[in-house]
Amino acid sequence: MYAALEDRVLNAAPMEGVALRYGFFYGPGTWYWPDGAFSQHVGRGEVALAGEGRGVFSFIHVDDAAQATVAALTAPAGTYNVVDGEPTKIADWLPAYAQWVHAPPPPRLDTQEALKLLGEEGVYYQNELSGACNRKAVEVLGLRPRRLVWLG
Repeated sequence: MYAALEDRVLNAAPMEGVALRYGFFYGPGTWYWPDGAFSQHVGRGEVALAGEGRGVFSFIHVDDAAQATVAALTAPAGTYNVVDGEPTKIADWLPAYAQWVHAPPPPRLDTQEALKLLGEEGVYYQNELSGACNRKAVEVLGLRPRRLVWLG
């Protein structure tokens, strides 16, 4: 679905299009902030690591995303990954996140348990998701993403 939307944007002659692919938003007012819903779920022990947790997430602070969005208004046509510079495995970032929000370490589930409780999509995200490269956004949009606060 996203590929089809990007294709429409980038091939809508005679206009030139820009497609922005954002990472998982964090910062004030977001899901991934101490007062956000994700933190509440983590605090209640409702977020578990599934399998090996080798899925790689790319995040972006909302202020960095806003800066890149404004820069994209005058950028050359194309697709830009608006993400931080540290794609990180969930097995690494989720325990650090839990510690950051003063929650207990996340429980672990083997893959079979995770499939039953989280479904295929949940297991996919935690074990197959691949991070994104922000090089083009850094070079063209001047993106200077901050480091994830929970990674220190």
